[in-house]
Amino acid sequence: MESFTAVLSPILFLAISIAVGFVVEKTRLVPNLGKSISKLITSVSLPALVIVSLSDQDVTQVPLGEMGTVLGVGLCAIVLLLAVNYRVGKRLKVPPERTLIHAYLGAFGNVIFLAYPLISAVLGARGLFYAILFSMANDLVLWSAGVYFLNRHAQGGDAKLELKYLMNPNTVGYLIGLALFALRLPLPEILHAPLARLGETTVPLSMLFIGSVLAGTKLKDALKSVSIWSLCVIKMVLVPLLFLGILWILGIPQRGVAPVMLTVIALQIAMPPQTSLSVIADRYRSDSAYAAQVIFISTLLSAGTLPGIYMLCSWLFR
Repeated sequence: MESFTAVLSPILFLAISIAVGFVVEKTRLVPNLGKSISKLITSVSLPALVIVSLSDQDVTQVPLGEMGTVLGVGLCAIVLLLAVNYRVGKRLKVPPERTLIHAYLGAFGNVIFLAYPLISAVLGARGLFYAILFSMANDLVLWSAGVYFLNRHAQGGDAKLELKYLMNPNTVGYLIGLALFALRLPLPEILHAPLARLGETTVPLSMLFIGSVLAGTKLKDALKSVSIWSLCVIKMVLVPLLFLGILWILGIPQRGVAPVMLTVIALQIAMPPQTSLSVIADRYRSDSAYAAQVIFISTLLSAGTLPGIYMLCSWLFR
């Protein structure tokens, strides 16, 4: 019951924010709501969030070996999910304009906005440290190779490897935050406070954007989409179960490996797609409507899948 309560609270917040964006778009209270929010998030609030979230982290309480394990497994899981969902998307004949974002939705999870409150509630401060490490692996791939290939795709798929496709406010923000984290340099309070406040607006703004996009789409068609359901099953059920199955076959739970760490990794792998991906899709001329549909459906489904994965972990690692 505790796990269900912990995950339902943030999901309810996301759902209400999406509903507000939907109503505002349908009633035309704010013209061009989606486009305005998209530019604001990608140019201001999301870079601020990236800088603050990285500079604030202190993972010195976690043993070096466990840090390496979480980062390594996180990177491997993300690369596996990218490859599998890209291939499945091709097999399902996903249109070219959504092939990349389909793979990204199936690989980059909501490892901060939904994961942090859930993991903190059920696994405490130690679990939150592991969650932070996994989110760093997630962001490392997203803000490097992820935005690079999306940018190239937006520019027409130029075959040349050009640095300009990597540079944008978010990758710059990630590099600044990573440097502050590595050097253990805290942001001066005069900068930290306004950047933190700006960063905090990313979640509700992203939900408003998703709601505004959903207002112009047919959710009935989305519920019939094989590609959306395949993505949800692979990302939120099959790969987390594969991870737990490998652990069980190798006898890892019986070797004294920290059960909290293993549970966090499983939960982070099983998170629904990252909410900001709908905004990123819009920024790089991918299919933002498809991304919004996937995020909406998968987030609702996670109210059942995440507690299920947590209870399975509790049984395996007891």
